[in-house]
Amino acid sequence: MTPKEAYQKAGRIASSVLRFAADFITEGMSIEEICETLEEKIRNGGGQPAFPCNISQNDEAAHYSASPGDRRRIEKAAIVKVDVGVHVEGYIADSAITVNFNPTLQEMASANRAILMVALKTIRRDVGVSVVGEVVESEAAKRGFKPITNLAGHQLDQYVIHSGVSVPNSREKMNATFRLNSAYAIEPFLVPARAKGWVENGPPGNIYRLVSRKRTKDRVLGEALDFVWENYRSLPFSSRWFVRGFGRAGALEVLDALLKQRLVMTYPILVEASGAPVSQFEHTVFVDEQETIVTTI
Repeated sequence: MTPKEAYQKAGRIASSVLRFAADFITEGMSIEEICETLEEKIRNGGGQPAFPCNISQNDEAAHYSASPGDRRRIEKAAIVKVDVGVHVEGYIADSAITVNFNPTLQEMASANRAILMVALKTIRRDVGVSVVGEVVESEAAKRGFKPITNLAGHQLDQYVIHSGVSVPNSREKMNATFRLNSAYAIEPFLVPARAKGWVENGPPGNIYRLVSRKRTKDRVLGEALDFVWENYRSLPFSSRWFVRGFGRAGALEVLDALLKQRLVMTYPILVEASGAPVSQFEHTVFVDEQETIVTTI
């Protein structure tokens, strides 16, 4: 399978999972049930999760995934961001939708989807990535909203979710261009015009990533590092996956020890600075010689 074919297969799986999620998720539903169900659909579809399913509510923009035995549920009248990653042979599709249960926020969610589609039409080989930010910010302002300025899209590479180039969601001069045979995640986030329009780090969101394979004198920690590398390489992983896969008593304590020794990192929940509700839509594109292919539609 060529990289292009793998990107396209991953995109088809992600699209199918998100179509299912749009009808599956309801108010009051367990977030752990949602994450487990969507991740299993990825596996059953012929891919692997590229990162834990993100279920972020209201002022959370990103990076919340269920912990083992998580009791959190979808809140009444929540606006929910559902962000999934799929990889096929390491080639990644990164895509997100907003599932909205708050009628007062539907205009923002609908505008977000429309703005993403406008931005996608600008992407071609050798076009500057800054054009996306210009489109997102101007289109958002026309509709009475603003983008989150310190969240951006990003280049994708094999087994690497954030690979070098960022794709801004606001007017920002950048020298990078969209390159041939490369993939990018395009992901505008919107907030009401009154909001601050940037995110701050909140508490950890139960998502981890390997940062060092430095050997340790502790045999169990060494086995844990080997397990993480063999199963996830440098891709983010869930505490749920680690507990289930590592198969030892006290697995969460082992994961915490890896964190304290800075062998793994954890991602914080990203929270809008003024507590405003956030929407998000995201697609992955592959820049081909003749066209830009949206792999996740």
